Formats: sequence, structure tokens, C-alpha cells
Amino acid sequence: MAEKKASASKKEKDPCWKGYEQEGTKKKDGKTVPNCVKKD
Repeated sequence: MAEKKASASKKEKDPCWKGYEQEGTKKKDGKTVPNCVKKD
């Protein structure tokens, strides 16, 4: 659980997981969220 709290502050800069990059946004459950795709 400690990792999630630490990554919460990181999310503001880079909302995607390691190895993924943001390419625009998408709608999910009525909310706009980052569209993260795996890097090549």
C-alpha cells in the first residue's frame, strides 16, 4: 500500500505506468482519463 501513496504524487507528472506513455485521453465511465500505450 505504501507504493500506491508514493506513486500518487508521481501521477501528476506522468499518469502512466513505467514502460507506457500517454497518447491523448479517452472516456472511461463518463470521465476523461489518460490514454496510456506501451512504448516500443
